[in-house]
Amino acid sequence: MPQPREIRASVVVPAYNAERTIGRAIESALAQTEQRCEILVIDDASSDATLAVASQYAERDPRVSVLHNLVNRGPAGSRNRGLSAARGEWIALLDADDTFAPHRIETLLTQGELHKADIVADNLLLCPEENVNARQPMLSSRDLPAAKWLTTAAFIAGNVGSRWAPRVSFGFLQPVIRRDFLRNHNLRYDEENRFGEDFMLYTACLLRGARWWLMPEPMYHYSIREGSLTDVQSAADLLRIRSMEDRLLRSEPLVASDATLMHALRAHKALIDRFYYYRAFTDAVKARAGSRAMALLFESASGFRHIMWEGLLRAPMITMKALRGGYRRSA
Repeated sequence: MPQPREIRASVVVPAYNAERTIGRAIESALAQTEQRCEILVIDDASSDATLAVASQYAERDPRVSVLHNLVNRGPAGSRNRGLSAARGEWIALLDADDTFAPHRIETLLTQGELHKADIVADNLLLCPEENVNARQPMLSSRDLPAAKWLTTAAFIAGNVGSRWAPRVSFGFLQPVIRRDFLRNHNLRYDEENRFGEDFMLYTACLLRGARWWLMPEPMYHYSIREGSLTDVQSAADLLRIRSMEDRLLRSEPLVASDATLMHALRAHKALIDRFYYYRAFTDAVKARAGSRAMALLFESASGFRHIMWEGLLRAPMITMKALRGGYRRSA
């Protein structure tokens, strides 16, 4: 009787209304030089032909499996379903509108075994859909001149970014992760969050001792559409991230014993605070909840400062969107 085929990597692809791009994503996973992969497409109750397109690939290639959510669970819930079904040694994450370079899985797994890492990530190649000539690595050679170990403090600090480089954030990285590490530590995505769920999971992995190897070569092709990565976070999402970071600052021994990590975490929390107060305030204004808006504005000196400062920073973007004819739904 033939032995079951070894599966080195499980490629988890959450997909919602991605009929235009899901085929391209699946094909890039099937074209890997490391062929011992399974591709798990999780259709998140799409209303378009995503399920049908993915199912056609599953019918043609036994490496592709399609799981269908009867109700929309969001990217975190869909990824968790993929993690539960995965059989590979490594978990590789792939968004439905992105692609892998052909040698990506082989390279990352080779590096992971060589360095005995639990997490391995490469750089991202940012690919604006409206301008193929504007592709560039997320992390420049100055930011990441050579491969290195990524500490918890460096990961947190790498999520602070700047107003002038909003797409430079370690939270956007799409690493491969040892499945046994996630299973042994009972780690999953927070399904309540639809923003920052990657940041929360990666932070939890690092605090539990994960060894993260980061490489400068951009082998993950990250598709960018106009309007994506902006205005997608809800106040509730931001509040849960704030609560997590408050808890870590108050009671996590590893944070208390590492001054660099504590500084990075406080800086990141200050950024989340600013986003939270602004989002909660603008939501209250839009809902005509005047008492709630005033309470947020004058809840504390920091709340007032965060709302005013973020409003000033966003004013040029808001003006440009208004001149273009208003806001588009974010991707």
